[in-house]
Amino acid sequence: MKKTVLFDFDGTIADTLPFCFTAFRSTFSAFLQKEYSDESIVSLFGPTEIEMIRAEIPAHDHEAAIEYFYRIYTEEQRRVQNPPKIMQMVHAFEQAGIQMGIVTGKGKRSAAISIELLQLQPYFSVVITGDDVEKPKPDPEGIEKALTALGGTAEEAWFVGDSDADIRAARAAGVKAVGVNWFPVSQKMGGFQPEPDYFVTDPEQLIKIVLG
Repeated sequence: MKKTVLFDFDGTIADTLPFCFTAFRSTFSAFLQKEYSDESIVSLFGPTEIEMIRAEIPAHDHEAAIEYFYRIYTEEQRRVQNPPKIMQMVHAFEQAGIQMGIVTGKGKRSAAISIELLQLQPYFSVVITGDDVEKPKPDPEGIEKALTALGGTAEEAWFVGDSDADIRAARAAGVKAVGVNWFPVSQKMGGFQPEPDYFVTDPEQLIKIVLG
């Protein structure tokens, strides 16, 4: 059975959290005249971006706020490329025959924008977004859907993420949990609860874990 590595997106396989914060902060400032810290934005994570905006902003501004958010998000994404080590990691896994997928709370639209602009499409056979599940992480639904789509087994799978919800979802799905802190900005700057099976601070460490 092939090995499977599934990744969270923001702060894990892509250095996107800084401009996620910028897009949300700009949207909330424009439509609510309120300033949101990074921590207060992280506290809203779980639902998709659209659901987060709808929860915070009055209904009459929903559509305008959503379009505003995606305009800022796309502009910010165009300025950013992934660090070479991330691209070297996914290339190494591809060359070794490891099947890869993404399981993210992001909505389909923002995930598609980032995956295209970061040129990640060739590496991931399945992308499960927050729009594809009824229960977001820490529920294991997304991981289980990805494994089913890839024909993988929990015994030969790793889930890699930067939040407690990622680790709990991995535990619930019965896959090996990998907590990462390899970008300047991530959801977990300290320890994870629960503790992951592995904690890594460099993509080369993950390569050794999976291929070792």
